[in-house]
Amino acid sequence: MNASRVCVALVVSVTTILMAASSGWSDSDEKPTEKPKTDVFAGTIRTLDIEKRVMTVETTPINKTFGIASDCEVMAKDKPKASLGDLAVGNVVSVTYQEEAGGMLVAHRIELKGPPQETGTEEKTGSTRYPRRSGLIVKMW
Repeated sequence: MNASRVCVALVVSVTTILMAASSGWSDSDEKPTEKPKTDVFAGTIRTLDIEKRVMTVETTPINKTFGIASDCEVMAKDKPKASLGDLAVGNVVSVTYQEEAGGMLVAHRIELKGPPQETGTEEKTGSTRYPRRSGLIVKMW
């Protein structure tokens, strides 16, 4: 009878330890680390510095500046294994990023959605450029 009480006490102890471990109980005050939230931002590349691994993407009226992770994946329709060198100011992109500690936005995936876009602020007529201002065409000379 004594042996059966020891076995029951042992089973109860092991079960309690396993339940405590699976529910997150611990003796330390450590909080579980949260994974950074992944977001997506789409827009037009306004600045791109490949050496510093920084770019600014704009969707009017919002601009976001991203650090580019060393393992950042760059993708394009015609080139699945593209590189940062395949990107250019004016390209339309979709950026998958995470906000790191300190508020820095870090791009982990950049998908090229389209070629550089015309800004729409100039109209060419022959060899002269006419800036467009609020619907009026003003000839500059």
